[in-house]
Amino acid sequence: MMTMLNRVAVLSDIHGVLPALEAVLADPEVSAADRIVLTGDITAGPQPTQVLDLLTSLGDRVVWISGNADRELLEYRRGQRDSIPDPIAPWAAEQLREDHIDLLGQLPQSLSLPVHGLGKVLFCHATPPGR
Repeated sequence: MMTMLNRVAVLSDIHGVLPALEAVLADPEVSAADRIVLTGDITAGPQPTQVLDLLTSLGDRVVWISGNADRELLEYRRGQRDSIPDPIAPWAAEQLREDHIDLLGQLPQSLSLPVHGLGKVLFCHATPPGR
């Protein structure tokens, strides 16, 4: 069982924007967090590979959840759809390496973590699946 976390930083809708991600990660409050929870829509934007490489370099400190835009990129790359509503998303999907595709393909749609003072916290993108 995971240890009770004291501080959690929640980042959502990064949308492949590296300068914004770098600025947020440099914030002292984020730097002090025990875990960084990514609540989806990580890659669909101008620097998808750089964003994924930076986040994966942080190792186990990062907890990943899939968002709808991440699933759309994955489906596009796997040939399960031939268009994506967001105009930059098809380009972003083509930039992803196979290791990125594998990573996105294994992300859960939600997860729960024990947070001190809050108890078990459900993290998801938009709404919990099946609700």
